[in-house]
Amino acid sequence: MRMVSFLACLLIGTSARAEAPVAADTPSKVSRALEKALGKPLRVAGEEGFVEGRLLEMSAQSLTLDAGVSESRRALFPLSSVRELYVRGRHAGTGAAIGAVPGFLTGVIVGMYVCRIQDYSTTASCLPASGLAGLGGGLVTAGLGAIIGSLIPSWDRVYERVLDGPLLLPPLRAPEKAWVETAEGQSWPVTGQLGLFVSNVLTLDEPSDALGLGARVEGLVQLGPYVAVGPEVAFHHLFESLDGQPLNAALFSFGVLMRATPRPSALTPSLLVGFSGHTAGQPVTYSVGAGLDWRPANGATLALELRWHQFNVPWKDGRQLTLGFGTRFFL
Repeated sequence: MRMVSFLACLLIGTSARAEAPVAADTPSKVSRALEKALGKPLRVAGEEGFVEGRLLEMSAQSLTLDAGVSESRRALFPLSSVRELYVRGRHAGTGAAIGAVPGFLTGVIVGMYVCRIQDYSTTASCLPASGLAGLGGGLVTAGLGAIIGSLIPSWDRVYERVLDGPLLLPPLRAPEKAWVETAEGQSWPVTGQLGLFVSNVLTLDEPSDALGLGARVEGLVQLGPYVAVGPEVAFHHLFESLDGQPLNAALFSFGVLMRATPRPSALTPSLLVGFSGHTAGQPVTYSVGAGLDWRPANGATLALELRWHQFNVPWKDGRQLTLGFGTRFFL
């Protein structure tokens, strides 16, 4: 009986020693990820929401972030209050995977077509050439997709308390350059914004009232912590007039947009002012509007924009109302 008890204790002790490295492995992965993120953007999700800022310091008790925009605003987060942590990443891998598929298929089809127009060629004899063309096309478009994806930032989760357990971190500080920049009021850099929207348009007195559906793309350059300016392009298909008559007209719009916001938060309002040219109806308009961004702790930013476009030709009364819903990326 004593021998059985001794063996049982020995097995339990061996099992505990074998499992200990697994439990310690999670903090090691988190600490390595945060060490690379020192001085860079970090998103902290706590009990009352999330905060984004530049990671300045971490210790066994807390994280220190600069969450300011126009001025330094250092915030201390006890590790016990942290639910999730996210570091800034890029979509290069996703872009490469998405780009490789159409490139491969296009290469296979084009390779087969070019081979088959040759004399004495058969489908079987063209398979190797078609496969090589598909491989080449896939590599080219995968590279293009990776380049585009690398321009689109993402938030990659590196810690979740429910799955990873208590957060254990070593004491580390960001480089002195990051501390100097925060002391001077320089926030972590956001160089631009990319907005992709599904858009509805209502035209009034232009020369008739009509409804349309389309898309809008905004590429804005950050001029400061609160203002971004850049070009926008929109396409709407006018499919029905308000009196019930079917339409089949295209409306292209090209212009410049200014977007002003307060400090980013979970819900961020914005003021929109723009100037646009159009291929149908009145040639030019100015616009004013408002937007609202929802930035969840995990996932893409969702954006809603409502804008009123007034034609600047004083003797004509045409105008537009647009409503857009989509996503926004911060580059």
